[in-house]
Amino acid sequence: MRSGSVRVALPGLILLGMVLLPLLTLWPALTGPFLFDDEPNLNALQVLQGEVTQNTVGNYLAEKSAGPTGRPLSMLSFLLNDVYWPSEPASFKYTNLLIHVLNGLLLAWLVLAIIRQWAGKLDQHHVVLALLVAAFWVLNPYQLSSVMYVVQRMAQLSALCVLTGLLLYLSGRRLLADGDAGKGYALIWLAYLVGAGVGVLAKENAALFVLLVPLFEWLLFPASVSRGRPLLLKATLVLPATAMLMVLGSYFFSTHAYEWFRDFTLSERLLSQGRALGYYLWRYLIPGVGYVGLYADGFEKSVSLLQPLSTLVWIVVHILIIALAVVYARRLPLLSLGVLFFYVAHSMEAGAIPLELFFEHRNYLPSMLLLLGVVHIPRQKVAIMTLLPVVLVCAALQYLQATFWGDERHLNTIMVVENPSSERALVTYANYLERQGDLVDSLVVMKQYIEQQPYGMDVALNAVKMSCYLGIDSEQDASMLEASTIKYRGKAEPVVRQVGDIAKWVSEGKCKAITLYHLGRFLDSYMSAYPRDGEATQAQYVARSYLDYYRGNYAGFHQHMTLALDAHPNLSLTYSACSQFAVIGGPEQGCECFRKYQYIVDEHGVSKKTLVQKLLRRTDSDVDNFKSEAAAVCAAINPEGDTEGGARPESSDGS
Repeated sequence: MRSGSVRVALPGLILLGMVLLPLLTLWPALTGPFLFDDEPNLNALQVLQGEVTQNTVGNYLAEKSAGPTGRPLSMLSFLLNDVYWPSEPASFKYTNLLIHVLNGLLLAWLVLAIIRQWAGKLDQHHVVLALLVAAFWVLNPYQLSSVMYVVQRMAQLSALCVLTGLLLYLSGRRLLADGDAGKGYALIWLAYLVGAGVGVLAKENAALFVLLVPLFEWLLFPASVSRGRPLLLKATLVLPATAMLMVLGSYFFSTHAYEWFRDFTLSERLLSQGRALGYYLWRYLIPGVGYVGLYADGFEKSVSLLQPLSTLVWIVVHILIIALAVVYARRLPLLSLGVLFFYVAHSMEAGAIPLELFFEHRNYLPSMLLLLGVVHIPRQKVAIMTLLPVVLVCAALQYLQATFWGDERHLNTIMVVENPSSERALVTYANYLERQGDLVDSLVVMKQYIEQQPYGMDVALNAVKMSCYLGIDSEQDASMLEASTIKYRGKAEPVVRQVGDIAKWVSEGKCKAITLYHLGRFLDSYMSAYPRDGEATQAQYVARSYLDYYRGNYAGFHQHMTLALDAHPNLSLTYSACSQFAVIGGPEQGCECFRKYQYIVDEHGVSKKTLVQKLLRRTDSDVDNFKSEAAAVCAAINPEGDTEGGARPESSDGS
């Protein structure tokens, strides 16, 4: 009797732990700051100005272009936390934490449904193992950056939709197998609607749902092969999957993005993804062995199969893993499902799409079923007794790391230590020290990085800027700045902003050794490093216009700014430049500029809108600013106000 009570209580205790333990272990991280690109994404909240109406929400959703869809589900979810900006991060992180716990519970439900379909029933050991598989995922310290990096709510909500869709699919498929075709197909089609249709409104990788469903069908419903699947089911499974494969395959033939704003080629990205997937596996399955966090720009690209050598090693490992999963699909279907789910769920962000090489949050969904194969272990008591302490160790490690995420100084320090090649981590830490008033320490950490690592423009510009501010810049700083363009990462925005700041300080006499000539030499080096990049070309023209401005050469300022506008469509820059022309050169020159570059607005209206902007028939505030400023400037020379309207492309320059 007592033994039976323990058997009944254990699943309940694990389920309770899946709710309470993540809340306890991740709670210390709630005091942490906004991170990386949280603020650039969340500052759209300022459009609301505290008013939640149909009009203000429409403007808010149209303000940001987070992916092709605009990700309206994720953007709307941020309204649960605040309708003002600036805001505090704690409530945003708390909502992320609750979503993570919900995903853990849905994962447990899904694993139970998978085991039930495979075994035909659920015994006590199956239930405990299913809960432990989900608990390992929800308590894994590797999930920290997906949960406490606020904007990755997009990845969380996308995963939530996929999990819900898979549960609906399994329910519908069982009904179909039992002969209830009407309800069965209704649930299957609802699964597609939720998993892929709603999911992509949170983040586009939910579209992979249409590839995951055929995988479930193949491994969990093998009996259907002998009886033959109905034609309608085949069409439901095959047509969306084929369309998805065609979309993903199209990126193999579209290399424009690699040529224009990535410092790696398509082949280098694909080679690098073997190592990236290896790191995802290694760091998830062996918690605590390594730490990356947010800043993966130090991830070394693979330039060939042997450089670095781990490229070939990991490619061979992945081929073997996939081959074994296919070979043993009938004998060990749950193991194969967990393994192949991992690779299929990574196929978008680890494929030919020109994304950054590595980010931890990409492993959020793919890692969910990696331990599913433990159900095949014959001695399930031993599996349970082994996995239970492992889960508790995960919880302890998650709590330990969460304490660092709750302290900005500790977090920034750890990010630098664990990612010594990451320029983003270094600059973030240096900027934090600067905000705390530790200006000398900020400069010291940047100079140490420059001495020890291949450095790029972002850290070099920050170091020169700080040296000028402290009045200790030297000729060596000028040489360092010119050499920094060897490591290029498409830093158009920092080039414009920081060269402009340094040029201003030079004109004010704050810099002792750096001159406008040195900044010009830096821009020469910048363009020779990456001349094919339209944004880089535009940025260097804008930066040169600032040099002319601080020399008092307005003709040069006008010439270089005009070249910048012609180099790359950028509405934010166009609005800014034309407004400056109106102030410095007079309304006639400003109006001429606005009319000349009206086509940029029109082009954006045709090709640059997100799905949300198209559906709402809205534009973001830059468009309205352009139109109102153009009307005001032209009205100054033409009382009739005969100026044309238009729409905008996005700005990456921000000048």
